[in-house]
Amino acid sequence: LHYIRQKTKKLIKIGIPQEAMQIIEKYSKESKGYLFPILDSHTHRTALQKQNRIHKILGKVNKNLKILAADLGVEANITTYVARHSFASVLKKSGVNIALISEALGHSDLATTQIYLDSFDNEQVDEAMKNLL
Repeated sequence: LHYIRQKTKKLIKIGIPQEAMQIIEKYSKESKGYLFPILDSHTHRTALQKQNRIHKILGKVNKNLKILAADLGVEANITTYVARHSFASVLKKSGVNIALISEALGHSDLATTQIYLDSFDNEQVDEAMKNLL
């Protein structure tokens, strides 16, 4: 999959496992100009229309993540933001090079990734410190 990340304008190239390709193929049949049928190139023409639609869908996804977490007995506040941090943290803890993590996240430079990972480490330390009280 090759795409240009909107936020950084950076070209992202990632391999797609067969299982993911099956999901993409399923939804690509009903999408209109996009990978998934979230945006419609005929309906969502302006930047504001696209932004509003993405905001609405992100809210629905986060709501469904909270329901899924509750069903699984997970007490953490699960969101797409938390999923992104978890993805990066698991890679870091698995010994993956920060340059590769940076590329996977679509960051424009390593400093951004380092700040991103450090901020999450600080949150974990803060949470652990609560156990001392």
